[in-house]
Amino acid sequence: MTDQDQFHTALLNLGGRVPDAMLAEARLRLADTGTVPLPEPESTVELAFTFAASQPGGKRAFSGQAPPLTDMAGRVGLMDGPDQAAVRAAEQQPGAVALWRSWRIAPEWAASVIPPAPVYVVETTGPLAGTAAAIMRTLAAIGITAPLVEVYPTGGKLAPYTAAARNSSALLWVDRDTEPLRIARVFDVVDDAGARFGPEHERLSGDDLAQVAAYLDAGSPVLATTSRMTDVVEPGRGQVVPATYRTDGRWLWPESVAYYLREYGLAPQPEFTGHIRSCGRLLPVTDPADEHRALAVLFQSHAVVPAP
Repeated sequence: MTDQDQFHTALLNLGGRVPDAMLAEARLRLADTGTVPLPEPESTVELAFTFAASQPGGKRAFSGQAPPLTDMAGRVGLMDGPDQAAVRAAEQQPGAVALWRSWRIAPEWAASVIPPAPVYVVETTGPLAGTAAAIMRTLAAIGITAPLVEVYPTGGKLAPYTAAARNSSALLWVDRDTEPLRIARVFDVVDDAGARFGPEHERLSGDDLAQVAAYLDAGSPVLATTSRMTDVVEPGRGQVVPATYRTDGRWLWPESVAYYLREYGLAPQPEFTGHIRSCGRLLPVTDPADEHRALAVLFQSHAVVPAP
């Protein structure tokens, strides 16, 4: 890690603890000069900011309760001017991987002097300070004062402020294809009589079963739960079927898929099984953007509608 990167990390840890203008000025100075003076710890104040994926009182609303995060990657029509500008800037940064935007909300006692503000979070394998400065300058050019841009390295540990912003945000851009994730179907039939597998359902065994099961187990958990469901093949077993969701960045599936495969040899739905087989011995590897997109599917983030 270079000296500049160390200073950048120190500034990440000051997010939400020093005035926005001071932090913005420090980040630009670091990008331009490679160094920056840091405030003394006793001069910082940590406010209890909260974060939201959508702008409080904004021009867009949700058909139901607003989800905690959304996926707007590739959906330019759902973005306002600053978001579009941030996307254009991120696309031009070497090594940029993903861009999120969250709305920072001050505690009630400070809300009259600290209005809600967008916080942009960027993951990159490229230059940290330079990426932050480039996106900040793009936002400043369209009228945003003291732009809030948090840039962290791929694989790096996020500062609590940065993590809180990313965890309640809209994913705006990723450096890859953003085709819709598919949710794997578990059962062949679900009707008033319940859920069940058809008599012609494919069954796996031996190495084929082991390979598919290993792939399912290697998916990243994105919605963990200790809840269990009833085994529909042998209801007498009781509530033993796990319900946590996993993803490989292309598909999203409940752990019940792996359960029925291991216990009864019942294969995942044909398209999903074909996808797994096409990967050979490769196991899934995901990143925060993949996991965010999967969660957004589960939270039905596509339900954005114009506010009345």
